[in-house]
Amino acid sequence: MKNLLLILSFISIGIMGNAQFCIPVSPEDTTYVCPGDSVLISANTPGALDYDFDNGALPSDWSLTGTSFFSQPCGPGIDTTAYYWAATSAATPQITTADLNVSCGGVITFDMKYAVQSGSSPCEGPDLANEGVELQYSVNGGVTWIPIVYYSPGGYELPSNPFTTGSVASGTTPYTSWSNFTTAIPAGALSGSTRFRWIQEVSSGTCCDNWGIDNIYIDADECPIGYVDWDGDALEDSLSFWHVVTADTFFVADAYDTTGFYYCSSDTIWINLYQNTMTFDLVDTVFAYCPTDSIPVEVTNVQFAPGPYSYQWSTGATTADEILGTNGNKWDTITYSVDVTDVCGYVSSQDVIMVVNQLLMIDTLIQYPTNACSNTGAVSAFPVGIVDTSGYLAFYHWDDQANYNNNGSGSFYDASVWPDLSSGWYYFTISDDLCSETDSVFVEMDNPPMADFSASTTQGCSPLDVTFTNNSENTDMFYWDFDNGNSFTVNNMNDQDQTFTNTSTVMLVASTSADPSCADTAYVTITVAPCGCTDPNATNYNPAATIDDGSCILPIPTVIVPNVITPNGDEVNDIFELTVTNSTEIELTILNRWGNVIFNEVGTNPGWDGKTQGGLEVEAGTYFYRYIVKGVDENATLEGQGFLQLLRD
Repeated sequence: MKNLLLILSFISIGIMGNAQFCIPVSPEDTTYVCPGDSVLISANTPGALDYDFDNGALPSDWSLTGTSFFSQPCGPGIDTTAYYWAATSAATPQITTADLNVSCGGVITFDMKYAVQSGSSPCEGPDLANEGVELQYSVNGGVTWIPIVYYSPGGYELPSNPFTTGSVASGTTPYTSWSNFTTAIPAGALSGSTRFRWIQEVSSGTCCDNWGIDNIYIDADECPIGYVDWDGDALEDSLSFWHVVTADTFFVADAYDTTGFYYCSSDTIWINLYQNTMTFDLVDTVFAYCPTDSIPVEVTNVQFAPGPYSYQWSTGATTADEILGTNGNKWDTITYSVDVTDVCGYVSSQDVIMVVNQLLMIDTLIQYPTNACSNTGAVSAFPVGIVDTSGYLAFYHWDDQANYNNNGSGSFYDASVWPDLSSGWYYFTISDDLCSETDSVFVEMDNPPMADFSASTTQGCSPLDVTFTNNSENTDMFYWDFDNGNSFTVNNMNDQDQTFTNTSTVMLVASTSADPSCADTAYVTITVAPCGCTDPNATNYNPAATIDDGSCILPIPTVIVPNVITPNGDEVNDIFELTVTNSTEIELTILNRWGNVIFNEVGTNPGWDGKTQGGLEVEAGTYFYRYIVKGVDENATLEGQGFLQLLRD
């Protein structure tokens, strides 16, 4: 909520008999404020004095030293009007009032701002403890000056300048934006001829430590008046009060002395609310003729609303101007919007319609197939919608695949037709005054010769008979080279029978009778190797053979079974085990006389030690055994059974 200071001034023009006070008011014109603003209404005597620099000049009878500006050199003022801005390039910056009557006290109110430290001159702010501004008064014509308050660059108040050099500010502080300050006129300053000054006694050089001041109100307390009644309401005896404005209103001040004697009334003060009547200029429709276009738009001529204004575009931008882009589509309608907000918070909105309409198009790309063995292909482009507004001729450009992927690594051609091409992808780009468009086309190959054949077998034992079947396409002449001493040319696709005693690579060259140089070649390798039995377990194993011819003869297993076991630890017949040849696995099972299994094991040579599988010794006696022996030939299995005698000492 903003506070607006309105000063009602009581100026004594003399008392004689029933003479009355005249109460002029300021401002004289109707005052407009925002809903919810607070307005300070005050009555004072001998009078309230207000000063600003809107006319770009120093008030009458005031003085200053140092370089100064009466404009807005470092951004807008608090009310967007001219202000006093101090610089250190000439002398100590200070601004001093004329002699004023403040004999009954009062307050001093003003707006002040320090520049941000490390900015550019003349907008470089103070940062050392002694570089701030001090408000002082003098009651002897400026011979002696007494501090009232010192405003430290760190953003806080001190009784006076500490004159220390330590840094107290970096970047923004509470004082680096326009702020309102109020201080009471001290008792020592109460006189009929008091002057005030704002002075910066220390700076870092002619480049630096700038500050500004505006809207100075010296509100002197009234002396002889008893009380003021505002419109006869409950605000009686209040010399000043804040009023929150929610509707258009007015005030009249009635002045009385201490005995209740009525003096006079002020002019009517009208306080009206700003209404939401904002208007501004903004184009409502823009046109983009290319997906890469960016269209500048700007809100201008904002009227009938109090500033400053803030802007919020649907794009996220917060300035009056914005660059609107497309969504990358060739044809589209996009709605953008902007909200313009005035100082009262009233919002006025407007849409901008962007119509995206790409006129330039590639209507047709035609490819002419190439011969399989020579570059006879071509491409042709037919664009439409070319726009020529400046005598600029449309630019036709072709790239092959390599140049399109990496400019400079392939070939290009600047024309609508590109002849003498091989098969592959080609990319066409057309550019006019407004846009560019790219499309691609693939150049086909007309019926290339395709050599292909298959063999009834590709490996075997010498001598190896093989039949070759010709599967070639788009050809009518065939050169066969069998790499076995036989080669010839035929003009048919008949099967070819050949015998091989060594490994050979067979080649078929397929071509056309119209252009024998346009040919294709295919190869098949025929592997001829020594044949025989390749199983080392076979009785007829041939270590030189690389191809197994299925002639292996594998031995059958043999088994010799003992019939007695004497597990007494003398290492003679302590273990019952089989003597086996030509086996890969043996399963041995021992059963007692009741048919219970007391031992079972599978392995290359399992043996029984006369104990159960739980580790307990069995009694002497007769036991039944059973075995299954798998031979090196997976189809050869030998099974057997019988009785054995277990003897113990």
